[in-house]
Amino acid sequence: MGTTATPSPPPSDTDVFAGMDAVEIKVTIRPDQELRAEREMRVNEDTADVRVIYFYDTPNLDLLNAGIAVRSRLVKGDDDDSTVKFRPVDQASISAVWKGLEGFKLEADCVGERVVRSASLTCIQKHDEINEVADGKRTIDKLFSQDQERFLAEFSKHPVDFGKLSVMGPIRVLRWKLEHKGFPYRLTVEEWRLPNGDDLVEVSIKSPPAEALEAQKAFEAHLTKLGLDPQGAQETKTRTALEYFAKAIKDAAA
Repeated sequence: MGTTATPSPPPSDTDVFAGMDAVEIKVTIRPDQELRAEREMRVNEDTADVRVIYFYDTPNLDLLNAGIAVRSRLVKGDDDDSTVKFRPVDQASISAVWKGLEGFKLEADCVGERVVRSASLTCIQKHDEINEVADGKRTIDKLFSQDQERFLAEFSKHPVDFGKLSVMGPIRVLRWKLEHKGFPYRLTVEEWRLPNGDDLVEVSIKSPPAEALEAQKAFEAHLTKLGLDPQGAQETKTRTALEYFAKAIKDAAA
């Protein structure tokens, strides 16, 4: 671990999305535009779907820097789950065995000119298991199935030692699904709230792979129309959040 993941090259044609289950086009809103974004999107806390996310990584963010995300999610009114995700991946290297598993997904994330292909495997968690790990009553590895551990072992360049991972969270997530008149795609707005009160806001759309490039152009034009920078913040919400928790862990140990 410790090798920084390199994003895939910018798309030149739709072949870059071949084999993907879906394409998600994302913009992390600049901090100085968060209030404007929430106002223009017409969101309020009363109408949000509520989630709580935990990540698991070393204080040096070895997994994140190697392109691996290990996380769990509490979902109000729905099943809780845990996910192992790799990015970037070569879809040609993914066997049919993985593609046939329930909870497996191949997705391309578009952030500006970057396209990053990811593979993830998600499993349902029993009630209270995630909270028990957060409270130190269960070990982190108990949240991940044998299939998820095999997934990690097959695609990680270095063995993942769950015993060396720290709990990074909670992140309270407010999530909205919106439709704007005249815009053909459903918008998803996520606001991640860190324990220090900072917010991270991301706006995204999903598109079939065949129309992803046109969808991205339409999305950027729509954000511009709303007075928002379609290039967004430099860092993704995940990296910003994990750097916050990593610093807190190091400060507490100092």
